[in-house]
Amino acid sequence: MHKYCDGIHRRDILKAGVADAFGLNLATMLELDASEESPTSGKNAIFIFLTGGQSHIDSWDMKPEAGEMKGEFESIETNLPGLRVCEHMPYLAKQADKYTVVRSVTHSQGAHSPGQRYLQTGNRKIPSLEYPDYGAVVSKEHRSPRGVPQYVLLPSGGSNSASYSSGYLGVAHGPFTALGDPNANNYSVRALATPEGLTSKQIEARRRQLELVGTRFRDLDIGNQEVDGMDKSYQKAFDILQSKAVRKAFDIGSEDAAIRENYGRHTFGQSCLLARRLVEAGTRCVSIYFGGWDTHQFNFRDLKGTLLPPWDQGLAALIADLHERGLLDDTLVWCTGEFGRTPKINDKGAGRDHWARAMSMLFAGTGIKGGQVIGETDKTASEPVDSPYSPADAAASFYRGIGIDAQKEYHAPDGRPVKIVGKGNPIRELWG
Repeated sequence: MHKYCDGIHRRDILKAGVADAFGLNLATMLELDASEESPTSGKNAIFIFLTGGQSHIDSWDMKPEAGEMKGEFESIETNLPGLRVCEHMPYLAKQADKYTVVRSVTHSQGAHSPGQRYLQTGNRKIPSLEYPDYGAVVSKEHRSPRGVPQYVLLPSGGSNSASYSSGYLGVAHGPFTALGDPNANNYSVRALATPEGLTSKQIEARRRQLELVGTRFRDLDIGNQEVDGMDKSYQKAFDILQSKAVRKAFDIGSEDAAIRENYGRHTFGQSCLLARRLVEAGTRCVSIYFGGWDTHQFNFRDLKGTLLPPWDQGLAALIADLHERGLLDDTLVWCTGEFGRTPKINDKGAGRDHWARAMSMLFAGTGIKGGQVIGETDKTASEPVDSPYSPADAAASFYRGIGIDAQKEYHAPDGRPVKIVGKGNPIRELWG
């Protein structure tokens, strides 16, 4: 670390002095996106993560002939001949022509932490390197309009936000994290609150002062990825604070009441609506995490009561709304968890445990051919019998859909070249 003649570290100035001097909270700044200038393909992504691991056999991959493993739910028809889904997914059943279900994803990371990192990065977790999640990569590759964060994270129930990380790309590509419940009557984003006592003109004046400080540091030719990332975060923070487009996007209360009802007046549904509004404003990647799917106990009670209904309504409304607005052609929607659940119902309270050998996921948009089912599992949904794919293949598909080469090389902090996705090929059937 570089030290100046008076013994003050540049990092200390940034952490202790700049934030206070400009009336901005450091913790908030580190949540704000600050991406480099880069060409944009005009593609967007909405990544929905079902934290805990959704039961594939009770949702997308029903097995009515599986005997005791079948569970309590029946299947219903969809608007796609031959595809049947859980009876508690009536909204998604009506939109099946607009998305594709992949039923044959398989891997071996059966614990939450490694499973989540694998599904959120496309790379297996290793001690020596932290890979960036999808939003961080999109942030680096695709530019948003000035003042609009490239990458926004919307918590929607559960906890596990710590599993999201910009990894070796650094804080400059971390998410703008919008805490709070968008279904609340008084919903507001704390990070957008104007520092008390400051006018927009005062904020702009302080931004110019910060630019001057940064220029003088750069003239000293002092380089550090963390510090440079913090510089970009502060600069972007000022832009976001003064962005009318961002404030308008987060003003979900101004949305037509009928549309809000269509998405569902619950946290997940309103998070999906907020994702659509952010994409319209120019955000390139919105990640929503929806927790509670780790159903070791009361699997059927919880799926029927608190999990499947809001997920079904919100996701179906999002896909339909994007389609109707002409946004689905440029927006990829990917919904997955970290793994599936055991076909065998356990004795601990009618639950299903972790099962990475088979899982299902949904893709829609950016040219993906709707109305498909890719892959097949055996008669108990225990493992694929056709077209097995890995999470790395799914990640490569995600990147292909938004115009990013998954084999592109970045450089880790130690200088070594690292591919965005180390192993994996796009699932070609997604595009017909």
